[in-house]
Amino acid sequence: MIEYYDIIFLFLAGCLAGTISGLLGVGGGIINVAILTYYFERLHVSDIELTRFVLSNSFLAIFFSSLFGSFQQIRMKNFFLKEVLLTTVTTISLSFTFSFLIIHFDWYSKGRFSLFFISILAALIIKMIWSIRNKKNTEFLDNISSRHFIITGIFTGIFSALSGLGGGVVTVPILSDIHRLKIKKATSISLGVMPLMALFNIIAYSLQQSSSITQVAIGYIKPDITLPLVAGVMIFAPLGVRLAAKLSEITIRIIFVVVVSLVIIRMFFSIL
Repeated sequence: MIEYYDIIFLFLAGCLAGTISGLLGVGGGIINVAILTYYFERLHVSDIELTRFVLSNSFLAIFFSSLFGSFQQIRMKNFFLKEVLLTTVTTISLSFTFSFLIIHFDWYSKGRFSLFFISILAALIIKMIWSIRNKKNTEFLDNISSRHFIITGIFTGIFSALSGLGGGVVTVPILSDIHRLKIKKATSISLGVMPLMALFNIIAYSLQQSSSITQVAIGYIKPDITLPLVAGVMIFAPLGVRLAAKLSEITIRIIFVVVVSLVIIRMFFSIL
């Protein structure tokens, strides 16, 4: 049962997720997953069903946060259509394939989901800290080869389907820390990829029927939980984009590390 104070809390969480989405280009999934995990645990659904509910509703929030963030990037003339399309092609195909496997087969439990989530984020933090320490010795580029975007889309698609993070938390470090693309361009491309990727996953999950929750639900989409989150996301995602334009690359990287560290701690205690 969702109470009025839950709606307020979810809205505020959406405000934070939207700001982080626009600022870091990660779709806000970092916050969404932690919040949604808490609320669906309260509903006492099975481990397999919980994973599906968290992933599907996270994708719904990500769709709106990345869409509104991308609109703001277009207004600021910082949107890169060619690079977005190159990355999106492989992202959608891999993400949809893995979502299909999660929906139709009972192999991806809450424990596996949480361990995967924590392991990948921990690895990304280590890589990001390393890049911060060595930034003075690193030259970042305005443009990189087209094949790098296609390859990045493969990892983004798999990771987004398994984590519910929208893939941005993997897209940005791969483009920026591995391929040496400037982080502000990497975050813009990441935001641009996510709306279509999230939309395909939303459709896939909404067409299935949950055995745990049938009231106030469209398949695995639970509007009474997700809509307050989405409201905050839509308002604050453009704010995050504007904030990112004013901050230095090193500051954005530090914020990225701090936010991801807090989410890892939350998910670790969830496992315990």
